[in-house]
Amino acid sequence: MGGTVHGVLVQAGRVDQVVLPSAPEAAVVPRQLPAAVPDFCGRDAHVAALDALRAEVERDAGGGALVVALGGSAGVGKSTLAVWWAHRVQDHFPGGTLFVNLRGYGPSAPLPPQVVLTDFLTSLGVAERRVPEGVEAQGALFRSLVAARRMLVVLDNAGSAEQVRPLLPGAAGSLALVTSRGALSELVVLEAIRRVAVNVFETVDAVRLVEGVVGRARTAAEPDAVGELVGVCAGLPLAVRVAATRVASRPFLSVADVVEEIREEQRGLIGVEGAWRGLGGVRSVFDWSYTRLDAVHARVFRLVGLHPVPEFGVHAVAALAALDLRSATRVLEELAEQHLVEPVARRRYRVHDLLHDYAAYRADLDETPAAREEAVTRLAEWYAGVAVAADRWLFPQARSVPVPVEARGVSALVPDREQAVGWLRRERTVLSAVQRMAVERDLYPVVVALGVASRHLWSGPRAWWSEGVEAVSRGVDAAVGSGDVPAEVLLRDLKGHSHRGEGEFEAAEAEYRAVQRAAERSGNPDWHQWALSGLAILRRDQGHLEEADGFYRASWEIAVRVGDEVEEAMVLGNLSLVAAARDRFDEALDYAQRAWEWRSRNGDVLTIAYGRHQLATAWQGLGDHHTAMGLWEQVAETYTAHEDRRADLAMALEAMAGSLAATSRPDAAVDGLRRVAGILSDLGDPRAGQLLHRADELSSH
Repeated sequence: MGGTVHGVLVQAGRVDQVVLPSAPEAAVVPRQLPAAVPDFCGRDAHVAALDALRAEVERDAGGGALVVALGGSAGVGKSTLAVWWAHRVQDHFPGGTLFVNLRGYGPSAPLPPQVVLTDFLTSLGVAERRVPEGVEAQGALFRSLVAARRMLVVLDNAGSAEQVRPLLPGAAGSLALVTSRGALSELVVLEAIRRVAVNVFETVDAVRLVEGVVGRARTAAEPDAVGELVGVCAGLPLAVRVAATRVASRPFLSVADVVEEIREEQRGLIGVEGAWRGLGGVRSVFDWSYTRLDAVHARVFRLVGLHPVPEFGVHAVAALAALDLRSATRVLEELAEQHLVEPVARRRYRVHDLLHDYAAYRADLDETPAAREEAVTRLAEWYAGVAVAADRWLFPQARSVPVPVEARGVSALVPDREQAVGWLRRERTVLSAVQRMAVERDLYPVVVALGVASRHLWSGPRAWWSEGVEAVSRGVDAAVGSGDVPAEVLLRDLKGHSHRGEGEFEAAEAEYRAVQRAAERSGNPDWHQWALSGLAILRRDQGHLEEADGFYRASWEIAVRVGDEVEEAMVLGNLSLVAAARDRFDEALDYAQRAWEWRSRNGDVLTIAYGRHQLATAWQGLGDHHTAMGLWEQVAETYTAHEDRRADLAMALEAMAGSLAATSRPDAAVDGLRRVAGILSDLGDPRAGQLLHRADELSSH
């Protein structure tokens, strides 16, 4: 075996794929903790217990990673304690700190382990396309990477043992800190974790928190009232902080006045059911704080409860509340001052899940059903509008769908291709939640638009591909339910390509045949062409080149008949590649030159690069290596500038290496093949090892 193995060596009875990096990857040390509260206080016994467990990790060099569970009721301060303590000790973990809110409790679906592991692996320096598919493979790679370093992993707001177990490091020296309202009993039994119970504040600690927020002078002036304030808040840190913040912002009120107002709210509670059972104290504090907001702030706060996940950008809130961006920003900043929302990044906020639940409760109480539906519809259509705009940056030549509404702020959020890619990836899980929300409300155009815009997922890790299939499938169902046949056909075509990409050829053919049947029923030539092109590329992937050629020819004839110059050029380019694969290089060059007539006028750099690649392939087959290399150099320059076109770059460089070798430049060919092997290794392509072997053979001659 050629190449060098870096890092952890694993012995296996069977190896189906070996990926050899061309050079050691630079160590990535993630530090992902959110900001800790500046006025953290109390919890001395809890901190001492956690410190003792950390010391145990350092002493036990032969055991596995230590798992610690912080358990307690909602609002008791588990997350605050976990984040503060993790900041305090993370320097003892030189391998890095990983953090995730698992959303185990809240309105949105809990984050599945596969989504979390994908993000963890990329944070540890694994190239996106090298992230394996499936939780078991991802977990194995994660544990292998963590085995070589001492890491701190903070898993906040866990909902179940099944959600947590794949995310735990296995090697000695690492520590996983899990917070959860649940007992996680199964995890305790199977993983032998240590539990630290987090209860409500002791009175002295709660008073210290009030003092930190309100000030020592006001606290000292009303010690009895401060004690009563802690009592009406039931000792829950979240409630104490909200109440103390309101006191601090109203210097004309005494603490005793605030206590009486909260007690009035408590007397007005008939009973607390459902998720609020046992949390009457915190509910009364929230009620009291909410009722003292002015109308605009109260409305924005309660509408935030309708957002499907507890983290959001200012633009989304502006759409939700039908406000301009400046007004939405001002309101959110003022709500943050009252500790009702929390800033996490520029123009981005999150809300505690209890406050999120409470905001949704107030929306149900204070908004009419029609107003709630209007707000949710505005939000869903806004997300769909931005997603479609971003999708058009990534796939300017691809078929798309109408935008449900023109989303405000698009030019600021996705002004170019790079920003579009970033927005789609940052909002990936939000878009999935929005699409599910739209399904529940029969917002068919939104479901369809988000299904189409999910195609960017196939340029990411394979772990994302199943998310894409789900999104496209929901889009197909929505299109069928609304009778939108054009949308159904487009989404089935996309679904066929997604199945083909995963090697599910039968499922792919079923979708292409469904498109073909729709074309026959309607007589729509475009749909017939899509079906034929889909079947052609499927047959090409299956190695049935003669059938592929037949399907492409039939597709080309339709494009010529209807005068579709764009589709004609695309099909001619594909015919060129099939002809080259059949060693018919004169025919391949003719097709490529005819396609180039349109591609050269198009102006899109990627479209031009595809055309040059097809021309170079034909010229190489005809023996004109100098012309081919000149074209491939331009192609490589274009693909290098686009991160999501690395597979195309590898294909161009590999082909160019053949011409370099044929023109007596073996050293350059070897360098090219090794570069290709490195790219394919990053992409998780099993051919990386084969190319390294070819490079070694060539260099030895």
